[in-house]
Formats: sequence, C-alpha cells, structure tokens
Amino acid sequence: MFKPSTIPSILCFCLLGILGCAGPEEGVYTGKIGKKKEVTIRVLSDGLVELEGYWKDTLQGRHDRGSLKGKDMNALVFEGPADKRFKLRFLYEEDAESLIIRAIHSRTYGPGARYIPTEEDSALNPAPRLARLSPEKN
Repeated sequence: MFKPSTIPSILCFCLLGILGCAGPEEGVYTGKIGKKKEVTIRVLSDGLVELEGYWKDTLQGRHDRGSLKGKDMNALVFEGPADKRFKLRFLYEEDAESLIIRAIHSRTYGPGARYIPTEEDSALNPAPRLARLSPEKN
C-alpha cells in the first residue's frame, strides 16, 4: 500500500519533469557560430528540432538536458547521419528572442563515449546568439 505522501510526490515529480524539460519556443533561430556564418535551428511543433548550416547535412534532434562546469542546462541534441553516427549537443540558455549558445560538444557511439568540445573554446566566449525570426519570416 502507498503512504499518503507518495501520490502527491509522484505528481510533483511528473509536473517538474514536464515543465523542466520544455525546449525552446517553437520557431526558427538563426545566426553565426564560430566560422559558420549561417546556422539555422528550427524548433517544430511536434518537438523535433532541425539544424542546418553547422554540419554539411541537415541534422534532426530533440531537446534534452546537459551540464556545463557542474551547472545544469538546456540542450539540443542532434543525431549525425547513418553513415557517420555521432551526437552533437548544443548547450544553451534562452532570453526574450534568442538562444544563447554556451557550449557545443560531440560524441561518437560506443562504450565509454563521452561528449568532447567541438568548437576551439568549449565554453564559447563571447557566446553566440541565434536570433528568433519573426513568424512572417519562418
């Protein structure tokens, strides 16, 4: 039998999980990251995220959680193409109309694989901003 506090605890945990894992607002974000002059992230209504301009192919991904220097952060995790399997993770923060990219990491698949910095400076400084395009430009 459950203790009286078990059900409210489970409900609170589920609510925090749902609210805490919300990705960026639906829309198109674009800007420059390092030497990549035109990077575009599309956040679609079904939760799918697309990345163009950072890798030679368009990558598909989803919202996730990550950490940078011990701080929990939002992340967008993209899958590499089938012929070159890898994961690419953008750690970000949001402000009113942009995504602030704090770090970009990648990792291969396999035992013991860990995320490693992709950009020259793993903690991007100054942090690139991908501006959210107005709805009529989407």
